[in-house]
Amino acid sequence: MEEALYMDDMYLKEWDATVVSVKDGKFVVLDRTAFYPNAGGVQWDTGIITRNGDIFKIVFVGKFEGHISHETDHPGLNAGDKVSCKLDWDRRHLLMRYHTSAHVLSGLFNKQYGPKITGNQLTTEKGRIDFDMEEFSKDYMEKLVAEANNLIAQDLLVEVYYKPRAEALKDPNMFKLADKMPPEVENLRVVDIKGFDYQADGGCHVKHLKEIGKIEFLSIENKGKSNKRGYFRVVD
Repeated sequence: MEEALYMDDMYLKEWDATVVSVKDGKFVVLDRTAFYPNAGGVQWDTGIITRNGDIFKIVFVGKFEGHISHETDHPGLNAGDKVSCKLDWDRRHLLMRYHTSAHVLSGLFNKQYGPKITGNQLTTEKGRIDFDMEEFSKDYMEKLVAEANNLIAQDLLVEVYYKPRAEALKDPNMFKLADKMPPEVENLRVVDIKGFDYQADGGCHVKHLKEIGKIEFLSIENKGKSNKRGYFRVVD
């Protein structure tokens, strides 16, 4: 299993690696990577892999058969190649801002109304959160966003640590996603917005809430009796 560097250092921008395997000429597995794959409703990272001056752009990163696979814009890399990697940091940091924003919104929603989150999609253009709730309105969402921005202004610290799986499973506040079982690992990764909300999560987040900037309400959508959807974006 390759080393997922983003799990412990979400601000790592450049690193060296070795190509483990290449499939169909352009699907590359590295022994260590900080490129986050398309997972958990969050878009993938992009960037470049360099070998002896040759540049391979990363156009997609996914997780297949337990491995993080990097799709390059053209073939040429081979197993055993020593390479240097560099994130598109602006894209990554924007996705981090969106992901932490979603935790702020879901934490507030869960504390006030109690429903679980049934889905989400976070891109560089907007965020979407689905709620298991019958009564939902534009006023609810606007109020939620205003409270989220007040919380962001407090600039709470965001920490990442690990808890034994058995211990984490006993905590009902650890999981905000409905019908979402944690991975079969000995220690679960926890993202903790200090003094506010914590939950098991494998994604990338900012270190301080003020990095988010500000959350703007976009719209709501009724997808069914207990399926409501809210859209938002983050701005500087």
